Amino acid sequence: MPIDLRRRIESSEGLTPVDRAIASTVLALRGDFDSLSIKDLARASHTSTAGVSRFCRKIGLRGFRELKTEVARSTVQSVPFDEVNVDYPFMADDSPRLIVQSFRALYDFTIADAVSCVDYSELYSCARLIARARSVSIYTHSHNLHVAATFRERLLRIGRIADLPAAEEEQRILASASQPGTVAIAISYSGRATFLPKVLGILRGEDVPTIFVGANEGARLHPHLAHYLRVSNREDPQQRISQFASHIALQYILDVLYGCVFTLNYDDNMAFLQRTMPRVDDRRFER
Repeated sequence: MPIDLRRRIESSEGLTPVDRAIASTVLALRGDFDSLSIKDLARASHTSTAGVSRFCRKIGLRGFRELKTEVARSTVQSVPFDEVNVDYPFMADDSPRLIVQSFRALYDFTIADAVSCVDYSELYSCARLIARARSVSIYTHSHNLHVAATFRERLLRIGRIADLPAAEEEQRILASASQPGTVAIAISYSGRATFLPKVLGILRGEDVPTIFVGANEGARLHPHLAHYLRVSNREDPQQRISQFASHIALQYILDVLYGCVFTLNYDDNMAFLQRTMPRVDDRRFER
């Protein structure tokens, strides 16, 4: 089975024999899956349409339509995945030239994978939510602070108020101080960051619409948020050299989100940049 779909199923809890029968059928029919209806899958797996719907929810998908999208994406990308090791992109005896090529392949593959995960309706909804917000609070930790800081800085450059607390206590204080018009963004590749349960609980209590950015596992662990921007879960959360693929994927989706926010008020944002740039950067260059 394609690796991302296999990891999704293996990481899902409470799967019954009926669920595993459906999973086996999905594998067997994945080449023709696009032409199947939910009734076809139920018939082929000797289950029911209700059972298929429950299976989809158990593995972190919203329904049969999203299962079809996931199967199609995984089937198409299972071949190049064999050629790109996202966890160990280089080995002890690799030459500089080989490392250069390995990282080029990793970047190309990871971005293509990220594109395939994009839900364009969700992306547009997230962009509109941020564009209309009075302020944006960003919650993350560790290495993800780097990509989050870049996103925050870009929002500030177009006049959007954005906060990025680094310490857990500061995160809880900021979440508790949320005002009407605040939008929150929670960034966690695995969804298992220790700060998430408490902060998300506070935000929920304050009725703050929250966008989750991360892999499907995070959406399963933290349901009922306003929106989800998903990235692939191909990278192992522990058995790896570093967070190469997750960093690239998160950077890419946040860049895309910023582009969508910017274009919703393109002329105003360009005017703000041009008006404030001399104050922000007063270096002199020969033209």
